Parts: sequence; C-alpha cells; structure tokens
Amino acid sequence: MNVFIIGGTGFISGRLTQILLDEGHHVTIFTRGRQSASFEDADRLGHVHGDRTSLASLRSALDGRVFDAAYDMIAYDGDDSRVAVEALQGHVGRFIHCSTISVYMISDEVRCPITEDQHNLPAMGHWPRNPFGMDYGINKRACENVLWEAHGVDFPVTVLRPTFVSGPEDPTARDYFWIERILDGRPLLVPGSGDHAFQQIYIDDAARAFADVLKFEATRGEAYNVVGDDIYSLNEYLQRLAAVLACSIEVVNVPQYLFDRLPISTNPAGDVFPFNTRRTTVFSLEKIKRDIAYRSTPFEDWMRKTVEWYRDEYEGGSFGYGRRTEELDVIQKLRTKPG
Repeated sequence: MNVFIIGGTGFISGRLTQILLDEGHHVTIFTRGRQSASFEDADRLGHVHGDRTSLASLRSALDGRVFDAAYDMIAYDGDDSRVAVEALQGHVGRFIHCSTISVYMISDEVRCPITEDQHNLPAMGHWPRNPFGMDYGINKRACENVLWEAHGVDFPVTVLRPTFVSGPEDPTARDYFWIERILDGRPLLVPGSGDHAFQQIYIDDAARAFADVLKFEATRGEAYNVVGDDIYSLNEYLQRLAAVLACSIEVVNVPQYLFDRLPISTNPAGDVFPFNTRRTTVFSLEKIKRDIAYRSTPFEDWMRKTVEWYRDEYEGGSFGYGRRTEELDVIQKLRTKPG
C-alpha cells in the first residue's frame, strides 16, 4: 500500500511508520521537521515538511497524489480534522484517526466496561483536575465529530482510542515517576485510596493495532478502544512494578481532598502522581479482539523492557522529583497526626 501519515516521528507514529515499512508499504510522513527520526527500509519512505493546521500546506504535501490510506496522528481539535478532511477527501482509500479514551472520560455517565458507543455521552461540568484532561477530551471529541460527519464512501473513517501509552521513550515518563521513587527506597505518597482500576497500553501493542486496522475491511466506519488486557488499581500497579524492580515498597495514602490542597499535587512541566484516575476506568476489548484479532503484551513483559530502557538510556528525571522531600514531609505529618 501507499500510506500517508500526518505525523510519523512521534511516540506512537514513529513505531507505526516502522511497522508499515517492515510490512513492505510505501510511507510518506508529513511533519514540521522539528523532530529527527531514523527508520530501516527508508528507501520506501518519503518525508514532507509543513504545517498540518494549514490547508495549503497539506495540499502541497499531497501534490495531487492518491493514497491507499492516511493516518492522522496529531489532530488535537476540530479545526485540525476539518483541514484533514478538506485536503484528503477524495485522495485516500481510507482514513485512520488517533483519538483517545479521554473522549469518554469527560463524562460522568460512562459505565464500565466502557464500550465504544459511549463516546458522546453528556459532558460533566468543567473539571480542571480531570486526570484524563478535560480540555483535551473536549477537543478530541470535536475531532471525532468532524470525521464522523465526513465519513462516507469517498472518505471511510476508522478511529482508535488509546489509553495511557507506556514503554521505552515515553515522552510523558509516567511510569518513571513511580520507578524513580521506588528506586530511592523511601515511602510512596499515593493520592486517595489508590483502589481505582485502570488500564495501560504498551507502545508496541498500540502501534501494532494502528497498523493492523488496514488488514481488515470490517474496521471501516468503526471505533476501537486500544488498551491492555491487564487491569489493576494504582496500589496493585505499584506492587507489580516493585516486583519487576525487585524492590519492597511502603505506600502511604493521603485523602484526596487533602492531597488536592498540596502544592506538589500539580506541576506545570508535566504529569505528577500519574494513574491516579480518581474513579475506576475499565474498557471493553471485545470489539477490537473480534475485528483485528488484537492481543496485548502482559504487564511484566513490557515493563521489564521499559525499566531496562530507563536504567540504561534515559537521562532525565521524573516530573516533580525535585520536590521529593515535600512528599516525604507530608508522609511524616500523616504519621504523626493524632488519632
């Protein structure tokens, strides 16, 4: 196939690009040119630079060509998707959009296991602390609504909704937040009860799901949850992560309402105390398993690879670790509080 990717060098899209090349496809990626990437089988790779928010730029990148499929990995609001539709309609055999489970999680009416038909339930009141990103979910819903309106014979749409994507090279470093703290051997401060269930997805499984939808005609006009089979609470996640690290841990839970008052509960640089979902969020995998024979990698298998990468190659720290002593001070105060 001849495939066009808006994006193509990012966390998911870079791996997607390599999978498609490995499978013998010809791939053209469209990026701003700010992020370098190297690929094997690059003789079948084209790279065009431009601005995805500009209709003229995207049309220029297409240069009148017709592609068997196109992926949009970096649409973040309805205008992004409108530009993609206007530029690509009539130029692609099918269109695959990278969405997010956040389209569900801006509603307080979703019911677990969360199925793909719950994506447009009424939104809750604006909640700045929504752990799934309130504005992010609103804007990604807008993307989907534009695409579903455009969906048709000359623009068949497929939507994939990944959960927390983890693994080596994760730009959010969510897992490293906890890895770094476990490795320092001191107690872990956990917001709330830590008992709410959630799911992650290993980066290689996510990229594979995006590639595999091209192989199945049944995926046209459909949306899919892209999550791992493993379901665990934050407390269980920490125990399993500690086992991979061969460490023992002490967890100290702080009531959520008290935690939210702490200066360390937010960080403008990135996600702190990740996987504190504040409610159970379990997603159905029935549809994606039926339509593309999807299977996920067990937690312990992919986490070992992730830990190895952080230990051997990662040079940064986790968000908020510079204020680790404040976390420990909170723990000490909780321990000494009367009653």
